[in-house]
Amino acid sequence: MTTSAPIIDGGYMHNRRTFLKLLGLGAISIPVAELALHSGKLISQAYAGSALVTPPGHYFTSWIGNSFAGKGSNGQGRWVQDEIVAMTVTGDGTLLTASLWDEAGRCTGLYKDGDTNQQCLMAEGEGKANAWGWGTAGTSVAAVDGWIFISNTAGHLLQFRWTEPGNIQSAIHYQGYETTGLVTAMAARSGFLAIAGKDGKIQIRQVQDMRLERELPIPGVRGIAINAQNTLWILQGSNIRHVGLDGQMLPGTIPHMDQTTALSISPDNSLLVCDNGPRQQILQYNIDAAPRLVARYGLEGGLRAGTPGEMAPDKFFALRGTGMDTQGNLYVGMCFGPNPNSPVVIRSLDRHSKPRWELSKYAWVTAFCFDPLHDGTVVYGPESIFSYDPAKAPGTGWKATAITLDPIRYPHDPRIMGKNACSTEIRHIQGKRLLYTMGQVGGGYDLYAFEASPSQIAYPVAAVKGDGFAWNVDARGGIWRGQTPDQHIWHYAFASWSDAGIPQFKEPVRYPIPSLFTRVTRAHYDSASDSLYIGGYTNEKPKKSWGLIGAVIARYDQWTNAHPQLRWAINTPLDGHDLPPKAFDIAGDYLFTVAVFPTHGKDAVVTIFRLEDGKKVGTISPGQSVGSQSGWIDMIHAIHALRRKNGQYLIMVEEDARGKNLVYQWTPSKADTGVSSLGDT
Repeated sequence: MTTSAPIIDGGYMHNRRTFLKLLGLGAISIPVAELALHSGKLISQAYAGSALVTPPGHYFTSWIGNSFAGKGSNGQGRWVQDEIVAMTVTGDGTLLTASLWDEAGRCTGLYKDGDTNQQCLMAEGEGKANAWGWGTAGTSVAAVDGWIFISNTAGHLLQFRWTEPGNIQSAIHYQGYETTGLVTAMAARSGFLAIAGKDGKIQIRQVQDMRLERELPIPGVRGIAINAQNTLWILQGSNIRHVGLDGQMLPGTIPHMDQTTALSISPDNSLLVCDNGPRQQILQYNIDAAPRLVARYGLEGGLRAGTPGEMAPDKFFALRGTGMDTQGNLYVGMCFGPNPNSPVVIRSLDRHSKPRWELSKYAWVTAFCFDPLHDGTVVYGPESIFSYDPAKAPGTGWKATAITLDPIRYPHDPRIMGKNACSTEIRHIQGKRLLYTMGQVGGGYDLYAFEASPSQIAYPVAAVKGDGFAWNVDARGGIWRGQTPDQHIWHYAFASWSDAGIPQFKEPVRYPIPSLFTRVTRAHYDSASDSLYIGGYTNEKPKKSWGLIGAVIARYDQWTNAHPQLRWAINTPLDGHDLPPKAFDIAGDYLFTVAVFPTHGKDAVVTIFRLEDGKKVGTISPGQSVGSQSGWIDMIHAIHALRRKNGQYLIMVEEDARGKNLVYQWTPSKADTGVSSLGDT
């Protein structure tokens, strides 16, 4: 019997909370649904687990998903931030961004000539205390005459003085703040600021001292720009209106702009408009008299142009802001959001629309996966596809080739607006691709099919949901669930595709939980060997915290037969907080776990075990290419591994702190005889 996309009642919980290791903030506990206890089989020896042992062979650390390595101490280093809410561009080509969230506090970024500022902007005192990112988490940003202004989420207008405008590495000094209330848009020009408030008023303030000169009662403003005549162009509702500084409406309304996201004025006094609707273009209007459309930038249709989803410099998407410098170079900021899980792409094109530079970030609370058909050279994220060349220097081998999310055609896609904080799996089943995404704390899978070739766009087709962390996708596309209402391990085998392109799964086969375990928190099936790897807790080793793989991992062979055989059971390694690992995966001859907290001063330690006998082989951790740094591991499927045809292993691990996934490239030697996992120190 088959069912069309079984929907299992239960809680799907998305939580933006993640561990903030770089800022010293602790984890927030999330309750786990209680499970009935089963009789347990004792494991006689304790495993210290925290010993760090270099594995035989050699490895180095690379990364995918951010233009920069993120090296640097707290508040310093280069990385593209987690999201863009708003942006502005100065005449010399400096692009400044505002965001509500960046994990490591880089809520305002400066970008120029393909580089970014190393020192994060920081407020002081009360201005720092009331918003994330040293007070800079904000809704808008403006810059003029060596001044930088940020409207933060506490309703404060922060003022910074720039010692050397145009030099993004020069000192930027905090000057103070004024209370303005929450701001929806802001622009600066000729010594004054125009600030659109959520309270329905536009404040006109002096740049030098932020002194309030007047307030204009104009509600519903979503964007604002100031032209050379010091009049305002505002995005109000679905219209762009022309307004004087006295609040009087002036001639020049541009109607029916309901999908516009941002406005700016170019150095030649034209109006630039981000059209985030089906056109996905930057529109340029001559506003010397009645507004007249004079140019469009980007291919019409954005990602839909040409091969749908395929990336190209002149294909825009998710437009958040634009601007132009005095040389006529165009700058475009893209992000589905506001949403820190979204890809962030910042591009500069010359006056002939040829690419100058591009910077990007594709991961936050995101775990990529390898395409099993391409030997590690193709990687999938929740809404992105990458090519990857392991032979290249760290951080240089990856390139985003496609965006698989189309919010115009599929506005109800769960990946939009914060629901793509997830791990991914890609399977090729009966000639079609099926993308599986799993939320940060489990709860089942959302499933996405792909449009007909050559399109790279995926769209939601089904969901398999329910409580718990013990979910896994096998090599044949079947779904395994280890925490179920009847306390069994369920397997939904893939059956077929319907005529409408919907994946069909068989009714679940139910397997008893082995008596060793009182609580199953992971169930990973290996189709090639008919083995199930179970993570969980026993009577002797009870649960310590939420979402971990458990204190014990066991391998059961001949799992689908009537009497599966326990091959081995090991106690999992403990991190510096005495917690078991957060995630594990298997590939080739090995099982890989990854720790939540640092172990002996090493971040996010990956421990390697032999599949044959469960013996420990060694440990790896972030290398110098990324400053030996990683954030705390925060996802139940935070690690993906693959053995390449040449014998090399690729181990990819979530890295939230500075927006990427780490990739360890490990070539084992023949000396990996293993260290006993029981009693090892």
